Amino acid sequence: MTDSLPYVDPFDDGRSPSRATTDMDEASSLIDAVFRFERAVTRIGNTRLRPWTMTLSSYTALRILANRPHLTLAQLARRCYSRPQTMTRIVTQLENRGFVARGSHPESERALSLEVTEAGLVALDEMGGEVLKISGTLNAVLGRDDVVATDRQLRQAALVVENELKELGRSES
Repeated sequence: MTDSLPYVDPFDDGRSPSRATTDMDEASSLIDAVFRFERAVTRIGNTRLRPWTMTLSSYTALRILANRPHLTLAQLARRCYSRPQTMTRIVTQLENRGFVARGSHPESERALSLEVTEAGLVALDEMGGEVLKISGTLNAVLGRDDVVATDRQLRQAALVVENELKELGRSES
C-alpha cells in the first residue's frame, strides 16, 4: 500500500470540528471520487432537466436512441448501464410522452425496435444546451486534454475490472 490519502467524508460540509481520516490507498480514494462524481453529475443533470420533467437517465436513453435507432430494450439497457427493468420503466415514460415509438425490429421478428420520434428529437435539441453546461463546467475545471486523458484511463480501468468480474463469474460456475 502507498501513502495514505485523507478521506473526505461526502456528508461532511466542512463545518465539522474534526475530519476523519482512514488508511485508504490512492486507488480506493479514486473509486470514492468516481462514485461521488457520478452522483454529483446525476444530481446536476436532473436539476438542469427539471423544466422538461426529465431525468439524466431518461435524457441519456433518448440521446442514445437518437444516435442508434432500432435498438431493442435489452441493447439500450446495456448501453445505458442499467437493468432491463429500469430501462422498461424509462422507455415506457418516454413513449407515454411521445418521445419514443416501439415498432417491429428490421432484423428480428420477435424483437421490438425503439426509435426516437420527431417530438423526441425536438425535446433533445431543447435539452441539449442545459446538459452541455455540465460538460462545459468539467472542461473549464480540468481542461480538454485532462478530460480526454481521464476518459481514456477510466474506460481502460473499467474494461480491466469488467474482465476481472467475468473471470470471477467463470470460476464460480
